[in-house]
This record gives sequence, C-alpha cells and structure tokens, in this order.
Amino acid sequence: MPPFPRLPATPFLAILAPIAIALTVVLAGVLSGPVQAQEKGAQKPLSAAELLNLIDTNGSYAFAAAAANIDAARARLDGARANLFPRLEGTVSGKFFESKKSVETRNSDVQSSLELVQPIYDFGQTYSRVRAARSDIAAAEERLRVARHTVLLEGLAVFFDLHVSDLRLHSLNQDHASAYVQWDRAKERLGLGQTDPVTVAETLAQVEKTRLIYHRERSRNAALRLRLEDLTGTEFSGELIDPPKPPTRKPVEVDTKILFAFAEDRNPEIKALARRAEALGYQRDGTGIRPRIEAFGAVGQTTRESRNRDEWAIGARMTVPFFDGGAKNAEHAGLSAQFKQVRAEFEVRRLDLRRQLREAVLTRTDSWQQVIAASANKDFLGRRLAKRQRLYEQERVADLGPAMIEFSAGEADMVRATGTFFIDSARLAVLLGEHPSRGLATNFLGTLLGGKINTKEERFIPKEGTGFGQDDQSKSRR
Repeated sequence: MPPFPRLPATPFLAILAPIAIALTVVLAGVLSGPVQAQEKGAQKPLSAAELLNLIDTNGSYAFAAAAANIDAARARLDGARANLFPRLEGTVSGKFFESKKSVETRNSDVQSSLELVQPIYDFGQTYSRVRAARSDIAAAEERLRVARHTVLLEGLAVFFDLHVSDLRLHSLNQDHASAYVQWDRAKERLGLGQTDPVTVAETLAQVEKTRLIYHRERSRNAALRLRLEDLTGTEFSGELIDPPKPPTRKPVEVDTKILFAFAEDRNPEIKALARRAEALGYQRDGTGIRPRIEAFGAVGQTTRESRNRDEWAIGARMTVPFFDGGAKNAEHAGLSAQFKQVRAEFEVRRLDLRRQLREAVLTRTDSWQQVIAASANKDFLGRRLAKRQRLYEQERVADLGPAMIEFSAGEADMVRATGTFFIDSARLAVLLGEHPSRGLATNFLGTLLGGKINTKEERFIPKEGTGFGQDDQSKSRR
C-alpha cells in the first residue's frame, strides 16, 4: 500500500475551520443528512401545580375503579336503610277445590290481600348493618384518595421526565451532529489519502450509534407526551421550554416521631384499613339469631264466603328464629376472621408508614443535595462554555461542540434534580395525608405542622464540608 501523500504545511486552525463551519450548520438544524430536527413550536408554559390541577379535573377515568367502590358501598348503605322503612306486600291466589261441607256450593276461590309492615326493633341488627355500610363508604373514599394520589404522583414524575427528555434531545442531537461532521471529515481525509477506511468505518459506526440513542430518546419522549395527554386531556405537541425552577431553600429537618404522630391519623391507607376493620366489626356484631318486632296492617278479599275471614286487621307481632342450621354462626365466624386479617394488615401498614416516613425525609434531604450538586455542575459547565466561546472568537479553538453538548446535558441534570426533589416532597405530603400539590410549596412541613417542629432528633449527623450551595461556600479552611 503506497504511503499517504504529504500535504503542505498549514496552520492547525485552517485545517479544522471546515469542521467548525460544518458543525455550526448542523447545530442550526439545516443539515439534511443526520437526524431530523425536532418539531417546531413550543408548549404553553405549565407549572407543576397547574399540571396536578389538570389531572384532577380531567383524569377521572384513571380513578374510575376506586370510584366504583364508593358507589357499591353507598348501594349497601341504601340496602341497610331499607330495613328501617315500611314494607307493602300484596298477594293474589286462585284455586280449585272440593269441599267436605255439604253446604258448600263453590269449587273455586280467588283470594287477595294487602299487608303493610313497619319494622319496630330487631335488636340492633339493622343498625349494625347501617353503621357497617357507612364505614365502608368512608373506607372507599380513602381508597379513592390513595388511587388519585398515585396517579397524580405518576403525572408529576412524567411531567418532569418530559422536561428532562426535551433537554436531553438537544444534547443528543448535538452529539449526533458532531459525530456526523467527524464522519464527513473522515471521508474527505480518506479521499486525500490522510486516513484509512477503518477509521472512516469507525466514525460511521459512531454516527449510527448516536442516531440510535437519539431515536430511542425521541420515541420515549413521544410516549411521555401521550401519557400526559391521557392524564390531563391537554395536547402536549410542543417543546417544554420553561422547566420548573429549582428550590432555593433547604428543607427543614423534622423529627420523624412528630411526623408519624401527625400522619397516623391522616394517612389515607391507614384510614381506609381502619374504616374497613370498623365495618367488618359492625357486620360481625349484627349477625346472629335475633328476634324481630313489627307492626302490621292488612286487608283481604276472597270470592268464597267464610265466617273466619277478616275484612281488615291491625296489630303487632314478634318473630323469633330459633334455629337456622348454623348459617348465622358460620357467617359470624367468617366475619371475625376477616376482621382479624384487616386488623393485622392495619398494624403492618402502620409500622410500614413509620419506615416510609423516615425514608421519605432522608430521600428528600438527599434530593436537595442532588440539586446542589447539579447546580454546581451546571455553573461549571456554563463557565467552561463561556470560556470556550471567547477562545473560539479569538480563533484559538476550532469548535464549540463538546462544551455545548455537555452544557445541554448539565441543564437536563439540573431539571432532573429539581424534579426528584419536588416528587420526593409531594410523596412526603401524600404520606402525611395531604394532596401532592401541598408538597410543592416552600417549607410546607412547617406550615402543615403549625410551626410545631422539633429538630432535635437523636441521630448521627456527619459534619458538612465546604461546598457549592453551603453556608460556608465562600470561606476557606486551612
């Protein structure tokens, strides 16, 4: 293989100038060879709180199953209450007969009667069923809150993820454009005999690799938009250009004992289990063989003459079921077993809530540090990009590509950290029985607890070092 021809000596920047020009064109989105540019247009700015409001308003289909449980519980309440109201029953019967009475001249009879019955007392059975149905309604409403909060948290996560994806698409597009320019330049160098086909193939492989990564992110971006459209009933066709701002205040540290005491009476899952256990207790207490006392009034008519027939009657009666074959005892035992099971689930969930609260507080503290780290990294990348821009203007470097790509990635990391913090805050608010939007507010724990915050929790706290965003950032230690 003959050696590559030697080119005349040229300045370094003169050689790389075509790369800089081509990269600028690509980044402007006019190069037709690589990945197509994103759709034009921008999405109307939308805050996280506004997004949650849209889901609350338009995402009813996602809560339909839990809402159906409330309808079923209300139907059971109506059924239990029906035992307290009068019953009106009418009967009509006809028969053919042969009488042994010699004076009887008829061989057929039609009888009709109308009876009105008003229950008076059934020794607490109906009242227990009514109370059980009311507790079931309360439990179903709490389960609806749980389902609603779960969907809202998902929507919040998708919202921030879509912001990150839009920024990440910029970075991936720039990365792909840079790889495309490198491949194009490698082909030129091959024509000049300055490189070999292996190098060209390597740069082409990098082009296709970056294209694949971009395409996958673009597909994921489209899926995120479709999910938000399903939840909010709003079209998300444009780019999200105004990501939520990061928090500016460090979250207040609260003793988890205070949080647990507050959450135990407000957490919807705990309340749902408590109300369900209460309902089963009432149902269990309402079973058994109980007498019934009723008032009644009746009128009757028959085509057959009889001295024993009453034209009308009014009175009271007591019905005592002495034996039912053990059906009521079996029902009582079954309800007792269900009651014990739900009470056990309640205790497990209660202990789990304590752990979840502790983890949520620690996770939110970590996500605050993630915001600090992302802010420091974005600050560094911005300064480095500005420095490279100055060098580029002075023609001391040939391109801005790597610095621009890394800065776009840093912006995505900043939004990701912001989303992580607010999602962790919203999840903590849900554990405390609040709407997720409550966690988006600054110092929401202090407001929620009415300022009764005890930060003297006995636990190991490591020393804080000098770092970005810390109180002693501008100080030096020797």
